[in-house]
Amino acid sequence: MMEVFDRASRRRVAILENAYAVSEQQRMNAVWHLNFSLPCRDPKNQFCRPFHYVRHNGGELYRIMPSALDVDEAGAVSYQCEHVLATLIDTVLFGYHVVGNLGVYTRDVIQYVLDRQLTKHWVLDRCAFRNQFEYGWENETILSALFSVAGPLKGPCIWRTDTSVYPWRLSLDRLDTAGAPELYVRRRHNMTSFHRDSEPQQVVTRLYPLGYGEGVNQLGIAGVNGGVPYLQSPKAVTDKYGVIERVWTDRRYEDPASLKAAAQAMLDGLQEPLLSYEVGFQELTQSDYDRAAVGKRVRLVLPEAGEYVDTFVTGVNRDYGDAANSTLTVANRDASIASSLADMADRQRIEMTYAQGATQIYSQTLQANCSAESGAVMDFFLPREMRIVNKVLVKVRAGRFRAYSKSTQSETARVVSSTTSDSQTWTSSGGGGGSQTSTSGGGSTATSEGGGGVTTDTGTSGINVSYDYGTTESAQGHTHQYRVVSGHQHRVALQDHKHSVRIPDHQHSVTFPSHNHTVQISGHAHNVTVPAHAHDITPGIFEFGEPQRFGLYVNGEKKADFEGRTAELDITGFLAGEDKMIPRGRWLDLEVRPDSLAYVSIGLVVQGFIQSRGDNTV
Repeated sequence: MMEVFDRASRRRVAILENAYAVSEQQRMNAVWHLNFSLPCRDPKNQFCRPFHYVRHNGGELYRIMPSALDVDEAGAVSYQCEHVLATLIDTVLFGYHVVGNLGVYTRDVIQYVLDRQLTKHWVLDRCAFRNQFEYGWENETILSALFSVAGPLKGPCIWRTDTSVYPWRLSLDRLDTAGAPELYVRRRHNMTSFHRDSEPQQVVTRLYPLGYGEGVNQLGIAGVNGGVPYLQSPKAVTDKYGVIERVWTDRRYEDPASLKAAAQAMLDGLQEPLLSYEVGFQELTQSDYDRAAVGKRVRLVLPEAGEYVDTFVTGVNRDYGDAANSTLTVANRDASIASSLADMADRQRIEMTYAQGATQIYSQTLQANCSAESGAVMDFFLPREMRIVNKVLVKVRAGRFRAYSKSTQSETARVVSSTTSDSQTWTSSGGGGGSQTSTSGGGSTATSEGGGGVTTDTGTSGINVSYDYGTTESAQGHTHQYRVVSGHQHRVALQDHKHSVRIPDHQHSVTFPSHNHTVQISGHAHNVTVPAHAHDITPGIFEFGEPQRFGLYVNGEKKADFEGRTAELDITGFLAGEDKMIPRGRWLDLEVRPDSLAYVSIGLVVQGFIQSRGDNTV
């Protein structure tokens, strides 16, 4: 029974009773196809519109794509359908997308891709892998990105779909190829034909994987493979086939670990010849139908060759109209690996759509005065698109600090004032005990004159009177004692006369006691007028300082000290952080701090591989 569903709501709109020539092609890890025909006069052709869905006998869901009208005796319309997994081709990952690496597992990567659907047709059901590979896509369809997720995974894997529910479910399972056979195909039983192909020309025992980039900057695996740029098969294999080398280039890979894992999976599939069998198969029972499915383990029993082959189904072609035309494709590995090898030469000759880039060199310089406390700082940028930093070279030259003039000019007069707002008092103290001395030379005479007058004396005691008679009298000096009666007066009249006194040499000493002096100054202001004037400028280069060494800092962290005034060095290693990686997509700073005042010149050159991606196109 062939059912038709509309595109918008997936509602069944018709059952095609007259459908014939129904065939189905199933391939492992690929989009399946379904073909059928209707008579050209069947009125239900109107329901078979492009992008409407069809389902045959309750199987997987397909969507109608092209149709062809064949005019013959029967007059048929042929329809070609593709599995609804192809709806993931309708959406692209526009631009550049990177997802994965440490902490991001396979399930997270698949979910990231499915989240980009414009219409959420598909959801993730099971994921049997838990790797942490990094993936990069640019302008890829969602389906292509999903299929590439399985590339680096170890061991055979298979994508499985469930379209019996909506949203449809997608799973990534491991393919078990070592268990007991699930289907037996025997000659003269259910095997109608047999054809075997062996392709030893595709054997590879040494593989050189290359990722993005070009020339010396092309990504390889040496850094994650002990310095060896290739992967090689075990000795038992090389003893059997020898060393057969191939170069495999896939520029989608930008992480060396992911590139190595993908290359190892490819080498495991290529180190033995591809053995594929095209077997005519007749499904005798419903159980045979269920077991004859992609990914099932099968044993081929070949009495003529006297052997049996254990392998698994990689493809099924079913002709529902003529069972004799149904075939199984079984192989010892997924044929998609062989097709990848077949594409190697073409991929190396024809450029892929992935943006590449080129090795770029750019430089910048800085000249600045600086000191030990304030260094000369140069900012430089490493873009996120610089996938490889080859080297960062720096030349430093430190000279004497430079000034270029001696004076400035004043254009207008100015009045400068200083003001005190209140009275102020200053006090000084003396410690006391000091002496001041004046000295006279002696021999001077002081004379005083009297103007005459009368002096009266009244006394109550006796008076002694002395007489000097001179040399004319014979009597010697002597004394007369008179007793004077109390209560009397003497009146003496003195004539004008002089007194002469002689003062000998002497000194005067004065001692000052401890004391203070206090002075009080009231609030006042001083105004000074500076008239307009000019200073002549003296041009020239005036140097200061004698630098003898300098320190080098990256992002504020000291990296090294250097003796002398010049140095040429590679600072690539200084730029790496704690994770041993050089940061991208942000500004870094390089600082030079001399030991004294200095004029520093810094020249910086960056060489790296820049991928041709950016955020703006204008």
